[in-house]
Amino acid sequence: MKRILSTISVATLIVFASSCDKYEDGRPQKSVIKEFNTMYSEAKDVEWEREGGYWKVSFETGTHPNRIEHEAWYDEAGNWVMTETDMLVSSVPQEIKDYLAADPVYGTASLRDNDVEFWQTPAGNFYRFDLRHDGREVEVDVTEDGKVSLAGYDY
Repeated sequence: MKRILSTISVATLIVFASSCDKYEDGRPQKSVIKEFNTMYSEAKDVEWEREGGYWKVSFETGTHPNRIEHEAWYDEAGNWVMTETDMLVSSVPQEIKDYLAADPVYGTASLRDNDVEFWQTPAGNFYRFDLRHDGREVEVDVTEDGKVSLAGYDY
């Protein structure tokens, strides 16, 4: 009986420890944690770290085999700055892929890999594609309304 209770106790401890948040660089302010928990109550495998003047939190949503990886950024006051979500090209809406294909500069570029990043920001959302174009590797952003630009630049 003692053996069974010990096994159950150890298993419970392992489950509890694995479900806790991990803090690499201290603990964010309560306002940051509150905003994150409000936005992403379904988050799993949560890991916090400081980057510059921001708190970056890496986490997953969904269940195996459809788990999705995310990174969200918050300022010191707890304001959400952005969220980056990794996805497969096959998960990108066809309309977005069509916008990219129709672009006169990058429409014929080839994908470097099968991954795309979906960025959500207060100013708007966009998809970031890693492409090969004219012998060089570039990151190209496509907004939900069809604007195509070199990552971080308007042209």
